[in-house]
Amino acid sequence: MHADNQPRIGVEALIKLVDQNWSHIRIHSCGFWENLGWDGPGRWFELNYLTGGSQLVIQDGQPVQLKQSDLLAVQDTLRNSSCTGGQFRLYYIGFYSDKAEINTAFRESFAKLKLDTRPMAIQGLQQDYQAIMADLNLGRQDSVLVKQHFLHLLVRIYHGAAQTSQSAHRKLIHAVMNDLHERVGNTGERLLLSEIAARYSLNERYLNQLFKQETGVTIGIYMNAIRLEQAKRLLETTSMPITAIAHAAGFYDGAHFSRTFKGKEGVSPQEYRAMQRRNTSLD
Repeated sequence: MHADNQPRIGVEALIKLVDQNWSHIRIHSCGFWENLGWDGPGRWFELNYLTGGSQLVIQDGQPVQLKQSDLLAVQDTLRNSSCTGGQFRLYYIGFYSDKAEINTAFRESFAKLKLDTRPMAIQGLQQDYQAIMADLNLGRQDSVLVKQHFLHLLVRIYHGAAQTSQSAHRKLIHAVMNDLHERVGNTGERLLLSEIAARYSLNERYLNQLFKQETGVTIGIYMNAIRLEQAKRLLETTSMPITAIAHAAGFYDGAHFSRTFKGKEGVSPQEYRAMQRRNTSLD
């Protein structure tokens, strides 16, 4: 499983844990914190949401920069968390379980979230925090209403993680597309899927799946389209022999090029060149 999916998987696991084990979940606190800093170990699991300002937090010696709309996770095993001061406003919720095995499962989920070192930007979570705060102020710590509001907060985080993952995937695929145009379109380089995947440190099948989700075609089909466009330009603008064009565009030989070209364009390369010259002469 690719690392981009891990936060989403971690939130999904949290949702299931809370939903299935609510009678053993304890909301320790939920509130608003402003410009007061913090210093101390983790005592329970926390989800902190910055609604204003910025903050540099040191999590067990590792600096983490927070900005507005960032979500930061804190494990109950954290040895020390501190900040450098500064202007900030945040909401927090602390929770744990009265069963050791559920706390262990929480830690596994938080490990997948990675939000202790890589905060995630999500818009508009403050209303979910405020709803939980209102319930707790009315003494409803164990009520079904608190559960629903807490689950709603987690679901919002899940959708935020999914959008972040999709955005990262989109940037990755656009980088791959640019790379293919440069290496295949400009130089006629022959690339294997394994080489492309290795360049981006990804599994071949996973990369091809992401590519098809974004473009509608596989990497192989996309590279063939680039080669064909390059070949068409050469047919239109040069007098190069068909075999030379085939090699320049990255096809294995003239026969492979001619078959592929006719299958796509409906005419042979020679016929295409003749048609383009006729059209040019008419102009």
